[in-house]
Amino acid sequence: MNTPGTMLITGVTGVVGAELAGQARAAGWQVTGCSARGGTGATAWRMGETPAPPELTGPWDVIVNAAARPRWNLPEARATAANVAPVGALAPLVGPRTHVVHVSTAYVTGLRGAAGSQSPDDYRNSYEWSKAAAEREAVERYGATVVRPPLVVGRRSDGAVSRFTGLYALLRSCVTGLLPAVVGDGEACVETVTSCDVAACVLDLAREGHDGSAGQPVVLGAGEDACSVKELVEVEFVALNAWRAARGCAPLEVPTIVTPEQWDRFYLPFARPHLTARQLRAVELLSAFIPYMSTHDPIGVTRRVPPVRPALRTCVRAWADRHPRLAQGSPTPWAGEEEKT
Repeated sequence: MNTPGTMLITGVTGVVGAELAGQARAAGWQVTGCSARGGTGATAWRMGETPAPPELTGPWDVIVNAAARPRWNLPEARATAANVAPVGALAPLVGPRTHVVHVSTAYVTGLRGAAGSQSPDDYRNSYEWSKAAAEREAVERYGATVVRPPLVVGRRSDGAVSRFTGLYALLRSCVTGLLPAVVGDGEACVETVTSCDVAACVLDLAREGHDGSAGQPVVLGAGEDACSVKELVEVEFVALNAWRAARGCAPLEVPTIVTPEQWDRFYLPFARPHLTARQLRAVELLSAFIPYMSTHDPIGVTRRVPPVRPALRTCVRAWADRHPRLAQGSPTPWAGEEEKT
């Protein structure tokens, strides 16, 4: 379609959904949003668990499915309920002329470089596996246009983001001392895009209609301009230290980067007996980042976005403004007595 019409955005309170809603309304779309818990301007709907509320029945020119639970290691049944069942729940809302745009992930191709496998063994984690299943269902049932973003950070202009997840968890853990080093290959590529990059792509596809992507997934990224792991860590900590300096705080050391082999053979085995329960939980959570910080395999970008380095600096400042006590603090040692209960 060439002119804005009606648009339903699922997962509208998430990182992509919230940014998309703002851009779509500014472009003239009549936007309705829903999320599991609802909230300001969002209808509450637990997709796959309950029928759609009457106000979501449409008809819709475009439905953007941005609903997902980006937890990497959920049990398979929970991952299916979180990421696959919502796709099927859209069926009563999809009319003959509805264009469905499905927001997937660039890592949906798993270990074999394709999203077609149904075996969990072909994926790094249950998130990739369930997102691949969701993508297949969206295409098979609705002829959906698929958008595959990699890691997503906040808006380029001001760093605004609805939730500080993903790479922000890594930053937080380094700042607080929960993680003493970044585990990965310093020269590996880390494809990162901003929420506004993803939203702009979705809006372009919505305007173009069913044939906008020629049936192929749209993979976002900077390609050869993507950051290496070393660059990403340095950019983040240079930005953070500039923010700290403006407030009279001493600079933090840029975290050391260690390879997964060094981590598994030398760091973790010797430290594990001395770590607190909180530190062990952080280690488990952040271990899911290791594959994405260690690979040199390109994700097959089909839509280039501008380099993300300037946006990363902006996003770090926005995170620090939101969490000033953490951003001005000093990392605690990575070993110590067990937490008192």
